[in-house]
Amino acid sequence: MNLLKTVVICIFVFLALSAWIFLTNPILEKIETNLSVWRINYAPEKVYLHLDKSYYMAGEIIWLKGYLVHASDLTPGTKSNILYVDLLDENNGLVKKLRLDAAAGGIPGDLSIPADLPEGKYTLVAYTNWMKNFGEENFFKKDLYIWSPDASAASPDAGDPGSPDFQFFPEGGEMVHGISGKVAFKATGGNGLGLPVTGAVYDDSGSTLGDIRTSHAGMGYFTLTPDSSKTYVAHVEFENGVSQEYLLPDVAGLGYGMGIQSEGELITITTSTNKPGGENVLLTGIAREHLHYSREFHLSPYEKKILEIPKSAFPTGIVRLTLAKATGEPLAERLVFVHHEDQLNVRIRANQEQFESREEVLLEIEARDQQGNPVEAEFSLAVTDDQLAGKDAHATNIESYLLLSSDLRGQIESPGYYFDASKQNRRAALDLLMMTQGWRKFTWKEIVENDFPAISHAPELDIRISGNLATDNGNAIENGDAVLFLKDKYQTFLTTETDEKGNFVFEGFYFRDSIDVLIQGNDARGRTRNVNVTIDQKPFIPQIRSDYLGPSAEQLNRQKRAPGMPLFQGMENEIGGLDLGEVLLEEVVVEGRAEISRPFTLHRDADVVLESGQLPVSPSGNILEALQGRVAGLQVLRSGPNQFRAVIRGQGTPLYLLDGVPVDESMLQSISQFDISRVEILKSPGNTAIYGGRGGGGVIALFTHRGPTEMQEPETGDHIIVQRVGGFSKTRQFYSPRYGENSQPTVSDLRSTIYWNPTVKTDENGTATLRFYTADRSSLYRVVAEGISEKGKVGEAELLLEVY
Repeated sequence: MNLLKTVVICIFVFLALSAWIFLTNPILEKIETNLSVWRINYAPEKVYLHLDKSYYMAGEIIWLKGYLVHASDLTPGTKSNILYVDLLDENNGLVKKLRLDAAAGGIPGDLSIPADLPEGKYTLVAYTNWMKNFGEENFFKKDLYIWSPDASAASPDAGDPGSPDFQFFPEGGEMVHGISGKVAFKATGGNGLGLPVTGAVYDDSGSTLGDIRTSHAGMGYFTLTPDSSKTYVAHVEFENGVSQEYLLPDVAGLGYGMGIQSEGELITITTSTNKPGGENVLLTGIAREHLHYSREFHLSPYEKKILEIPKSAFPTGIVRLTLAKATGEPLAERLVFVHHEDQLNVRIRANQEQFESREEVLLEIEARDQQGNPVEAEFSLAVTDDQLAGKDAHATNIESYLLLSSDLRGQIESPGYYFDASKQNRRAALDLLMMTQGWRKFTWKEIVENDFPAISHAPELDIRISGNLATDNGNAIENGDAVLFLKDKYQTFLTTETDEKGNFVFEGFYFRDSIDVLIQGNDARGRTRNVNVTIDQKPFIPQIRSDYLGPSAEQLNRQKRAPGMPLFQGMENEIGGLDLGEVLLEEVVVEGRAEISRPFTLHRDADVVLESGQLPVSPSGNILEALQGRVAGLQVLRSGPNQFRAVIRGQGTPLYLLDGVPVDESMLQSISQFDISRVEILKSPGNTAIYGGRGGGGVIALFTHRGPTEMQEPETGDHIIVQRVGGFSKTRQFYSPRYGENSQPTVSDLRSTIYWNPTVKTDENGTATLRFYTADRSSLYRVVAEGISEKGKVGEAELLLEVY
């Protein structure tokens, strides 16, 4: 009987636990599913720019390297093939825009600063079209101060710190009656930089409850057990002697507390509530857009439930710990940073420590993982005269941005500090940053409630030319035809249909600099009367508010130069009297990215391209017969006397294009192969995707021989527009002089950027070797390398060289 009773109790307990799991698992399943949807269908991107220097002079060139990665794992991005880099002035006006080819992975580029650009504050912004869907706060932003050639006349103002600001951040989200918890605080000036403060916290009876003292970058915390019947105030004294009082947030009568200790190899979480009867709760840990931890438990009133999570459960980066009801309603949240020291170990070695002017330097870059194994990775490397173009201490680098800054709201002061192993207080300071800096990605509520952002910007794989057809009175022309014509070697023209708003898009272009296009519009009945064509040419300008008030004190100190030495000597448009245009090769592109003079092609990466001379003469003269046996997977079958049809194995009947216009297979039977100049064949899904469902069977694009005399000048009118359209920005190769033993110093070499190489790749041994020559100034050279591996591991290293 006792055995039966025990079995019944066990069954009851099992059923109760099963019911509990059944009630809570749907929330976890929804989180897992929605995070997977977010990673796969939305696939947010991050971008980081490595620049050769921290600040510039008007007339100089900003040498840069873009790193575009998947936000979920930091592996090289594959969603977008175009990266935009904009230089904006203080009023958010566009100074320069670059459109860079991101398809090859590493994204080198250069931006010429206008010589007449007024001195002041500027912002460099990098983004993709896809990133617009998630808010401009996710764009990469780099504030710059650009000096004018007359900067030696007066020192610029470093900026008024402005009115101070003091804010409280209760751990977990709010102060709750009777539950002890940390209250973090942050004191900042008007420029967003931290201010040191001291003070104390008082209740409304005047009792002192805790001290206020900043520990890093204006941040600190105190511990308080609040009473909802009382009010609390902080008396704060700033470094300049100004005192001010700030009210603490209201105390919640009922609520939940969540305290975090993140030391050693464990994250210790203390949860509690004062709610009568307690609550069934769910604790989750989300990092890199994956659910890495979940725990369901009952939280009793004023019970301190302590959980320990090994840090090994999470990848390096920010972990978002959320306490929620079993129904999914969030109760408390806290950010924690986990650092496994598992990124790249990068070392830079030189063949010696000291160099003479115009002496060759041999550098070796070594990349290894934490186990000491060699890693193949891609780096960008800058060598600068540290006296002329020194780097601010603890400035943003590839590691601090991709792992930290890109996931947090607002300005982060000296982000490199938190990754500097020589700073003993960095982990405690980083935990304060996690309590005071807001999360900028999706919220818990959005994930639980399937609240995904609206997608209105497609990822760009190639250059698009878009526009609109409308009548004279402004009505959209639906189902009209837009014909795009290019006066290139092949007399290419394309057609596309307008949507219900009269919009049209031509896709799949790849060209550098700019080309002239002619677009003609017809209505649905082929008429050109009362048809107006416009092309979208208005550039997108990010609305980025700059937090930058001016050069730092460190930058200003560099102006304390030797008497008679001009400011930023060697940074002007002339290098020791040698005109910039004579030493910077305008038409030479960076190594590995040849600038090829070629005609415009309809498809950037066709799977097979056959010129007319590569085709055998077919007995029938039919172009399809001439393709037989020339393309793997393409079968050409006889369908009648001198009649042929083509099938791409595994795909079916292809889409045929004749000079860019879709045609029926029967029309090709009358086309002689001698009228065809080339054939482009698209088989892979990545190439046929631009044609949607029409390209499901593959694409065979045929281009005819046409001489310029055959072209008829189009009838002029509003239905025709000729426009110059911009393509990818040209990239230049950095000029690095090579001095031999017998070279004569006829002109001075006083450059601030001594060497720049955006495409440094370590080999299977994890090493890469570089050579360059020093310039004429006696100074310290700062060598900076930043990069990333195919597995999404980042790394950076610095080396100082003495030149005398």
